[in-house]
Amino acid sequence: MALNYNIKAEKGSTFILHLNYQNDAGTDVDLIGGGYTAEMHIRRHENSSTPLLKFISTNAGVGVFGSGGVTAGVSGGSGGIRLNATYTGGFSAGMSGSTGGIYIEADPSTMKNVPTGQHFYEIDIIQGSTILRLLEGRFEVLGNIRQWN
Repeated sequence: MALNYNIKAEKGSTFILHLNYQNDAGTDVDLIGGGYTAEMHIRRHENSSTPLLKFISTNAGVGVFGSGGVTAGVSGGSGGIRLNATYTGGFSAGMSGSTGGIYIEADPSTMKNVPTGQHFYEIDIIQGSTILRLLEGRFEVLGNIRQWN
């Protein structure tokens, strides 16, 4: 069963979320060696068929975000999900891959395309044909006075 956690983000600002995935014994899960991928969907309504934002893990979590790591409607930007990353999104030299870190990021130009208001999100970990919902809840985007061109 997924945990419920509400998130607040600012329109036009970098969005970053870091999670640590552990097994029942409290040990970090190796998300790269275990063949996992991850997705986060943000939708206007719980039953919307089209996401406002869709994050996907790219390159099995290694290196920089690839193209298509995050999409915002018709205009994408940079970002995505890195697996086994630190809380800053980085990787240590010689890292064994068992940090359990899930690092999610969207750049300001992506976030400026997300409408203000209350939305819904879900974060899934996928291994083969098995989908595990980790988190779900409200995703509130707060506006600001800056004008976006």
